[in-house]
Amino acid sequence: MTDTLPDPTPELTAGLAGQAALVVGADRGVGPEVVAALAAAGVRLALDAPLVDGAVLVEEVDPVAQVHRAAEALGGLQVFVLCPPPVKNKPVLDWTAEEIRPVIESELTAAILQMQAAARLMTDAGYGRIVSMLSMSGKAGVHEGVAPYAAAKAGMMSFMRVLAAETAGQGVTVNGIATALFEPQTRTMTEEKRERLRGQVPVGRFGRSVEAAHAVLYLASPLAGFVTGECLNLSGGRFMD
Repeated sequence: MTDTLPDPTPELTAGLAGQAALVVGADRGVGPEVVAALAAAGVRLALDAPLVDGAVLVEEVDPVAQVHRAAEALGGLQVFVLCPPPVKNKPVLDWTAEEIRPVIESELTAAILQMQAAARLMTDAGYGRIVSMLSMSGKAGVHEGVAPYAAAKAGMMSFMRVLAAETAGQGVTVNGIATALFEPQTRTMTEEKRERLRGQVPVGRFGRSVEAAHAVLYLASPLAGFVTGECLNLSGGRFMD
């Protein structure tokens, strides 16, 4: 049996065509595949990295300003996707306060402010989709070396659920995607470590960025209107709720 992935269904992409989306972290991790999938679906894009011709570039340092700049340039905002930056890996007892603070600031505080700003615009308009790329480290707490990152992601999951509950009646959904052992994450590992970790994944391989992109397409589409406050596991069966 071939493991080739099919293209998203026309029903899914047709629902997204013409909508306005901001992708923060467009050039990080699975971000480029997410951007490509949204662009192929006909979504009008605002990005914080120059990946697609015709996309609005929003490189402001202030996270809230990015959201408002995107909405102003695109004439509204129906979709907000947040992809996380990479984080250093070191034993939990070796992290210093000076190293922890910027991780919490970028991974939790800035993310909360951006989701809040996007949700305000979306509730005013009566429609919106917020999708945050998270990590199984925030859900399972078993990824060695990324303690502050895991703490921030756990906080994001809690905030996401509260935001989802408070905006659900105003046409806005808020969901997360928790990835584990995806190709971008494993490329820098030794082959020995890759083989060891691959053996822990029931499907027998690492995840592909395009698989995360397809999940984003669904959660960002009108078809996902009855899904909110959820965190979808993309771990090949390594972690299950």
